[in-house]
Amino acid sequence: EIFDMLLATASRFRMLKLKPEEFVCLKAIILLNSGAFSFCTGTMEPLHDSAAVQSMLDTITDALIHHISQSGFSVREQARRQAQLLLLLSHIRHMSNKGMEHLYSMKCKNKVPLYDLLLEMLDAHRLHRPVKSSQSLSQAERSPPSSSSS
Repeated sequence: EIFDMLLATASRFRMLKLKPEEFVCLKAIILLNSGAFSFCTGTMEPLHDSAAVQSMLDTITDALIHHISQSGFSVREQARRQAQLLLLLSHIRHMSNKGMEHLYSMKCKNKVPLYDLLLEMLDAHRLHRPVKSSQSLSQAERSPPSSSSS
């Protein structure tokens, strides 16, 4: 299922003839929307709603729109391309979540030995979801992730 989703998304990229500049903008939008920057604060408060992250998202979106406007397409085609590119984001996010779920279930079932780094990444993804304050973290979340991969 995940492989089919990946192939379909890659096929969509090829069909749209995704340009490197558009790809970079989409990657940046995905990263900023991922909540990854919640790790940067000591309070573990989510930054995905902060003004700084929103400003960066606006700037990247403006850059994407500007790049599309320089493509020589009509205004209607520009709007359509922008919509097509932004619609890809939900597919990419869904694919990412499915992949993480699959790897996490493999880890829990000890079906496949995974490298310590991958285990730490999975644990960090599960344990460091944004919470209201660092005091609300449970003791289990504060302990270092297990790196056994039997």
